[in-house]
Amino acid sequence: MNQQQFFEEVIQQLEKFGIPYMISGSIGAMIYGEPRLTNDMDIVIELNELLVEPLLNHFLSEAFYVPPTDVVTEEIGRRGQFNILHIDSGSKVGLIIRKDTEFAREEFSRRRLTPFSEKVEAQSATPEDIIISKLNYYKIGGSEKHIQDIRSMVAVSGEELDFNYLRDWVDRLDLKSEWRAIESGH
Repeated sequence: MNQQQFFEEVIQQLEKFGIPYMISGSIGAMIYGEPRLTNDMDIVIELNELLVEPLLNHFLSEAFYVPPTDVVTEEIGRRGQFNILHIDSGSKVGLIIRKDTEFAREEFSRRRLTPFSEKVEAQSATPEDIIISKLNYYKIGGSEKHIQDIRSMVAVSGEELDFNYLRDWVDRLDLKSEWRAIESGH
């Protein structure tokens, strides 16, 4: 199993168990922008505690690392995250429990079905919501990779972006200076 197959397998299992999800992060940015190297995929999920064990059991083998059930249950309670690792490829899927904020609820309600690979379609955050999330991550951590991802998305998908929606959330989340870095190209 390679990285792409691992990512597809996680998506297919979320679908199989009826776990609401959306791809976000760098893989989400690549759906609407340009490809770049990454070993991880971030997926925001709404996980019911009853589905924790069936989901984890699917990945119980020498090929994967999954955390214990009680750790995942704790992460659900605190709206944290947990990882599934594919040992051979060194790839990781970060499963992030959806936060209970106004933006997180709005972002999740707007997710859409997009082509993920030749074989798989997947629920993804919209490009606007990925941009807003990446602006927020940039504000928190300062990593230039978020700015590069946003610029790539604007270059590739700019004509399709809802700039009114973007500006509204940039204002509401106090991301104006981070957005200016995108608009100015610096």
